[in-house]
Amino acid sequence: MLAELSLTHPSSHPIYAVKLDGFEGPLDLLLHLIQKEEMDIYDIQIAKITDRYLEYINLMEQLDLDLASEFLVMAATLLQIKSQNILPKNETKTDNSIGNQEQLVQQLLEYKRYKEAAQVLDIYAERRTTIYNRSSKLHSELDDTRSYEIKATLFDLLSAFKNINERVAQLDMDDEYETVEEETVTVEEKMEFIENQLETSDQLLFDDLFPLSSRKLDLIVTFLAILELIRLGKIVSVQTGLFESIYLVKATSITSTT
Repeated sequence: MLAELSLTHPSSHPIYAVKLDGFEGPLDLLLHLIQKEEMDIYDIQIAKITDRYLEYINLMEQLDLDLASEFLVMAATLLQIKSQNILPKNETKTDNSIGNQEQLVQQLLEYKRYKEAAQVLDIYAERRTTIYNRSSKLHSELDDTRSYEIKATLFDLLSAFKNINERVAQLDMDDEYETVEEETVTVEEKMEFIENQLETSDQLLFDDLFPLSSRKLDLIVTFLAILELIRLGKIVSVQTGLFESIYLVKATSITSTT
């Protein structure tokens, strides 16, 4: 979780307003967390998954992301189910459409089936455009990998950013650099920097854009720049496997050749 972050300028205006319309919703976040925590979808540890979900909601709020109301509704639903699980079994159930764990599981299963079916259709419709060619410029980590396989989701990106922020916090670099006056880079400038980097490189490793010596504000600006470039369709975030390292590539570098 991000700790003691100031995400606004002295004028109290947000750094940058990133809208999440083009990203995933609350059910996607729940499925992501269930996979990440290696839970059985039929036997969700509701207390643990609620805590993890709230961590991500808090992270998105601290980043001043344009959080859809559906995320907050799901947070309230999870808290309600969590509280029901510690109440006597004869307590009256609510009429909420997903007001108990069994109903939530059914909705997750239905959504998962719908999402997987949509992904299969996308693969058939755009099979050749979903392959990211290997080249001599790829990271050494990808030497034995023919292509990227998975598009990294918003929640994959948030997980990676959360891990980076925690590593930076552990190093406690703030005290060492607090007397150094540095010009703040804007989100727009960071977006231009990333695009320029991708003009000379086929791909960028996500972690490489976040040096551990960075100030917390710089970490945030870089992350928001990445999200905005993805939302605008200028870059794509990809992985070689579930929860593997994330790479950024130009959207125009997705070719139809193998």
